[in-house]
Amino acid sequence: MIQPDQTHTSSTGCYTVTVANAANFSDDLGVFYATGANSGERFTRVTTPSAAGQYSVNLATGIYTFSAADASAAVLVSYLYAPTSSGKKLVISNQLMGFTPTFKATFYTQKSTLGVPAGLALVLNACTATKLSLPTKTDDYEIQQFDFSAFADATGTIGTLSTLE
Repeated sequence: MIQPDQTHTSSTGCYTVTVANAANFSDDLGVFYATGANSGERFTRVTTPSAAGQYSVNLATGIYTFSAADASAAVLVSYLYAPTSSGKKLVISNQLMGFTPTFKATFYTQKSTLGVPAGLALVLNACTATKLSLPTKTDDYEIQQFDFSAFADATGTIGTLSTLE
């Protein structure tokens, strides 16, 4: 499941934050400044943060580390985690189709079923892009186009579809 924009503030002496679902942490989806002059600006993921706007994450523990320059900064952390509650997960499988350069695509939307809010996430493990167009018209409609295909990864899994309901 995706946890989008979880608000955290690192303390002055310790520049780390542990996400709420750290016990079931799966993958990092990025960090942004929540407030201040840099509000909405994306952090850069590095091995060892040494400047403002940098962070690292321990994928085994879900602990994010920031540089001393970002002490007490309010941040928005987005990540994937494996829910332990009554959520549903559908594994999509296929036979291995061969090697090609790939990327992981993660889609998320908020939805409501019978008045109960829930999120819906689709993670496609191995994708290849065939087209990306970013038109630059200034006085008419623009239609961006991004075509891609999803394939099975090394384990034979195409991806997962999950929701918390």
